[in-house]
Amino acid sequence: MNCGRSKILLNGIWNFHFSDTDADAMKSPQEHVMIVPGCFDLIEPYCGKRGFAVYSRTVKTGGMNRLEIDGAGICGKVFWDGVLLGELPFAYMPEEFYFQAGEEKEHQLTILLENHFNEQFHPNFDFFGYGGIYGDVTLTRIPDEYISKVRISTEDYRKGKIRVRAEFSSSKTTSAELSFDTGFRQQAVFENGKLDCTLELPGFKLWSCEHPELHRLTLSAGNDKIETDFGIREFSASGRKLLLNGKPVKLYGVNRHESYPATGAAVSPQMAAYDLNLLKNAGYNFVRGSHYPQRKTTLDLCDRLGLLVWEEALGWGIPAKDLASEDYVKSQLEQVGRMTFHSFNHPCVVIRGFLNETVSQYPETRPVIKALYDRIRSIDEHTLISFSSNKYEEDCCTDLVDIVSMNPYPGWYDANYDTISTIDKILPRLKKLSAVMPQDKPFLITEIGGEALFGFRDPLKTYWSEEYQAEMLTEVMKYVSANDDCAGVAIWLFADTRSYVNGPHIFGRARGFNNKGIVDEYRRPKLSWHKLADFLKTIKH
Repeated sequence: MNCGRSKILLNGIWNFHFSDTDADAMKSPQEHVMIVPGCFDLIEPYCGKRGFAVYSRTVKTGGMNRLEIDGAGICGKVFWDGVLLGELPFAYMPEEFYFQAGEEKEHQLTILLENHFNEQFHPNFDFFGYGGIYGDVTLTRIPDEYISKVRISTEDYRKGKIRVRAEFSSSKTTSAELSFDTGFRQQAVFENGKLDCTLELPGFKLWSCEHPELHRLTLSAGNDKIETDFGIREFSASGRKLLLNGKPVKLYGVNRHESYPATGAAVSPQMAAYDLNLLKNAGYNFVRGSHYPQRKTTLDLCDRLGLLVWEEALGWGIPAKDLASEDYVKSQLEQVGRMTFHSFNHPCVVIRGFLNETVSQYPETRPVIKALYDRIRSIDEHTLISFSSNKYEEDCCTDLVDIVSMNPYPGWYDANYDTISTIDKILPRLKKLSAVMPQDKPFLITEIGGEALFGFRDPLKTYWSEEYQAEMLTEVMKYVSANDDCAGVAIWLFADTRSYVNGPHIFGRARGFNNKGIVDEYRRPKLSWHKLADFLKTIKH
């Protein structure tokens, strides 16, 4: 949030051109228009096409500016008056660019996107790769000497002790003032472009799921002033338990994709608020943002609703050959660093992850896991770090992270014979898995579920029926609530989500969707939604 800066929201109608093959598409006339935010590959005549898309518009400004793009995909580049400002290498990642716009006049902003699969977004990822600008595009006029990278961390939640770090674009010694919403003020100094001070905030309130209290810092230096919201809280681990502000908390949550049929990954703030309020009111306290960095709008809502969030870098089922690539590992390190900086001040983000279901059964993967852990830890000293594994007893990397996170699917993928029901396989499998995992760390079930087609009811509780899914997930919830050695669960999946369009994987994805949602893609509740909501009312968490 900025104060004393001039901010322009650039959403709306942009000029547009699409080319199937032309990497020099910017040279072509932009004879069409496109809405921002939006996914062009859901709009005729570009629906389902992969290629290059050029978005452009004029904007009047001058001097020093900050451009923010709240997620785009699959990758792209940003140009100002034809000159490259920077790249958008990671789908979904919110990005920002600081630059001199030139003299005060109409300038041309161009965003070149490509929605072909690449080394960051593989064609086998089990969620559709949308092309477009997913979130808000904003341009902020800022002073020539400006504040950036404000980080506010909780050092002792009992005393309201916080640490404030920030950067200033000038290396000269510059006086600064920290002003809080409580009325407290403190003087500080930027030395060599860095500010780092620790203080105890009088009159502070704790952030929690029940009372998601936020504070606001106004930081001033030179001619610049910037506002940042933050929460004072501690999320920690003790043995097999997770603690929020020193009190045990069990996670009851879902995995959620940023996806809706008509808008793709460009989920509107209204739709995000609809989803998150549904979950909060049903009794959930946890959302795993699968499988990529989360947009600012989503995190702002979770901050205010008191929903705990697992945020992770994009990287799904990455094979050993990629992890052996120095360039790929370097890109993952860059991605987790950007993600951690972007969401640092959101109290809702309590777990950071990476490399979902990678080859963590191989010793060769350990250095990569360790490097990613260390990169996040170098930016955020307090966050809990994990990765979700489907290697179970064979996993050899669980000692490298703070939480042991597994994606078991008993009663679904493990079925290999015909029987009336496989529900009775769920409890023994979860108990066995918990028993063989490290006992000195929380054990979290980060994916579990089964597919159900909306409206398909069957008294035999066949696979793909609403009855089978409801009984399966109720059994899972019973296990989680009754066992202290399980720190929580994130059901796969909140809403049915578009996945493969064709190819061998689609035969397990009826309609081209991952149908494990407890609501369908239009948020119509399945039987499991009602059963789980009723169950959550019976437990305290």
